Amino acid sequence: MRGHKALLAVPVALLAAVTLYACGGNDEDSGSPASTTVSAYVTDDLGGYDSVELTLRSVQLRHTSGRSCEIIGALPVTDFAELGRDEILELVNTTNCPVGPYNRLYVELDRSVKLKETTASTELYCEFVSYFEGNLLTPNQLACANGTCSLNITGAVNLVAGNHEHVALDVDLKNFVVDTSVDPCQVTLKVSPLHADEKLTAGFRKRISGTVSDLIPVDDRFVLTGAGHTFTVQYSGVTDTDQPGLETLLERAAMDGLRTSVRCQSIDMATSPPTCTAQTDATHPLKAIAVKAEGTISELQDMVAPQTFTLNYGAGTMLPVNYAKALELLKVKGTLANDAVAEATLYGYDGSVFFLAREVEVK
Repeated sequence: MRGHKALLAVPVALLAAVTLYACGGNDEDSGSPASTTVSAYVTDDLGGYDSVELTLRSVQLRHTSGRSCEIIGALPVTDFAELGRDEILELVNTTNCPVGPYNRLYVELDRSVKLKETTASTELYCEFVSYFEGNLLTPNQLACANGTCSLNITGAVNLVAGNHEHVALDVDLKNFVVDTSVDPCQVTLKVSPLHADEKLTAGFRKRISGTVSDLIPVDDRFVLTGAGHTFTVQYSGVTDTDQPGLETLLERAAMDGLRTSVRCQSIDMATSPPTCTAQTDATHPLKAIAVKAEGTISELQDMVAPQTFTLNYGAGTMLPVNYAKALELLKVKGTLANDAVAEATLYGYDGSVFFLAREVEVK
């Protein structure tokens, strides 16, 4: 019998296509095959992990008749635990798919996965493996070969011409099976289909990510461009109390091409490009807009306030960081040291020298 730590049940679920917005337009009159717009999201049900990093190679809607549509292409390493912790549906792609019914969600993963439990600081570098039990020809079980792993998740999704459909891949981190008796450790999972918009009704918010351009501070507006999508972001409801010096931070993000994330209170798909109104919910402070910068630490000041360092990246680019808020929130991960590589999640600017970090992770 395997000496595994059982965290077992229904780890990956399909939140089936939920028509949240009508986008008008039907291709049937154009003489070309009818299609509809599909937005794809990822999220999770948070388990006992501080970090779960994996790489998606492809996510496709499929039908046993042969119809298929890729809704997520190669997606770099994503920390699914972070999504569940902050109750986020992360928009990763928007594409057009042929209309009609689909009855499978095909998911392909890189074999490697990195885990870090909330109760320990040790990171586990593991590999996905085929499910330990049962017939791997049946749907909803992980199967691995030649360095990749795949899932065929059952669940009906019907794409209707002229609608804007929303599909989310929900990874339930509470229910991995992790075998630490081997090296590298092994991870596997089962899946179960789920048809619901439960995440949104439970308070999950949509998040979009990309790079900043066309910043117009007087209008509290900028353009955010990511993989497969472009949005106008309206942030007039974000207060200076929550995010001081936000315009200065956004200017730096635009200048240096820093990855920026916005948590949307609402998304208006009727505008072109769609408009995300940044979150104004006071119960989620410091989380409407976040800018991430990664580099090498220098000039670390950790003995007396203010706690600061300089982050060095690019061709001689230096970013002065105050990480006092990260300390307050217990969001400093790893040991800060000069010459260490770290990623800072920034939320504002102090008005004089330093950009403000609410989270710092040593790589």
